[in-house]
Amino acid sequence: MIHPRAPAAVDESNAQGDVAGALTDDALVARARAGDRDAFALLVTRYQDRVYSITRAFVREPDDALDLVQDTFVKAFQGLPRFRGGSSFYTWLYRIAVNNCKDFLRRRAVRPSVSLEEELLQDAGFEPASHDPHADPAGMAERVELCAAVQAAVATLPEKLRLAIILHDIEGVPQRDVAEILKCPVGTVKSHVFRGRRQLRKLLGDYVGDKD
Repeated sequence: MIHPRAPAAVDESNAQGDVAGALTDDALVARARAGDRDAFALLVTRYQDRVYSITRAFVREPDDALDLVQDTFVKAFQGLPRFRGGSSFYTWLYRIAVNNCKDFLRRRAVRPSVSLEEELLQDAGFEPASHDPHADPAGMAERVELCAAVQAAVATLPEKLRLAIILHDIEGVPQRDVAEILKCPVGTVKSHVFRGRRQLRKLLGDYVGDKD
């Protein structure tokens, strides 16, 4: 039996969700620091996909990436009493994620595996992928080969350049925030991004030609 008041209850729940979603990070952090676990859960929901994108860019196995995401949020929760808001919450959170990934790679002594987005391919000089289901199969196969080549190229970049490329070009983090995450001047980030893109173009010369 469908109870007449059930739709109203659902609407009320949705309204509460809308209100919670409208809260700023600062408001949620303040509530979480006061002991509101639901507020921290909302922060997890808000950023878990983006943190996963970062961890997945560093490690080959999805399970390892998920473990790193969980560890990132555990450390963030434990560190909330020490978070004073000198930077934005997401910048602080990304810094924890990046440091976790770096520690993981040091322990495993392995090279990172980079998951690429369309923005990075375009920055390297490639045309956007066609989503036409009738697209040329040969062209699609060539693009798969291209993605593999770009992944391998990014993995060979020095750590500082690789981090700048992953955060700025893949994740779309503004350069000023990348500077906070990596604890370096904005000018250094700009230099790292420029040098990283330049090295990628050189490494992928067979695909895009040498533009320098």
